[in-house]
Amino acid sequence: MKKIRVILYQKPLGINISEQDIDEMGKYSPHFICFPEYFFVDRTVDDHEQTYENQVKQKQKIESLSRTIKTVVIGGTMPEFEGNKLYNTCFVYDNGRQLGFYRKKNLFVAEEGKVTPGDSYKIFSAYGMNFGVLICADVFHDEGFIFMKQHKARVIFSPTFSPFKKETIEEKYTRDKKIYVRGASIANAVIVKVCGVKSEYKNFLQARSLIANGKRVIYRVNPDEEDKAMIIKKEIEV
Repeated sequence: MKKIRVILYQKPLGINISEQDIDEMGKYSPHFICFPEYFFVDRTVDDHEQTYENQVKQKQKIESLSRTIKTVVIGGTMPEFEGNKLYNTCFVYDNGRQLGFYRKKNLFVAEEGKVTPGDSYKIFSAYGMNFGVLICADVFHDEGFIFMKQHKARVIFSPTFSPFKKETIEEKYTRDKKIYVRGASIANAVIVKVCGVKSEYKNFLQARSLIANGKRVIYRVNPDEEDKAMIIKKEIEV
């Protein structure tokens, strides 16, 4: 087992990352920073639209942040054009160098017909270990967790877009166990789930960020913090 420091950037989608936030994150010296699904977007256009200029700009933000803090940045996701297709893509950078990208394989209903699903899961390596990315609805399919186990991923980052759902606290916790603790058990890995908070841009979100291993939820945002913008800093064993 080894200890790593992770940051969960639980903030509104599409905002500029302030110098104050960059300074706070840098002082923690994280191994990894993970952003929510659809964090790196242009808030002036529709969810599933993109321009080439904005795509370049958003990737530069991720690259710059990883270089400034000297860390691995799991770049949430952004709409990504490749040819005439649009994907929901997570770019991963390590100290200014792109390690690769993962295109969401299992789409949410609102993405169908607009976004093209990716065709394969991916593994990345840093700090002498493997890690993976599963985006939002990917966690409803065991094949992703099985792939991570087969490729010896120690951590799975899960950028997530979490619409508000009316349910009791007990129902929330039961669902977390059923999806994330079970998934971590299948993968034999730790799952780090990061959500965006609601804002004028997306006022129907709930930020249910959490960290789980195969036995329990190690950390979760309290129910009264699901609307709270937070930089969550945690040390975990993987």
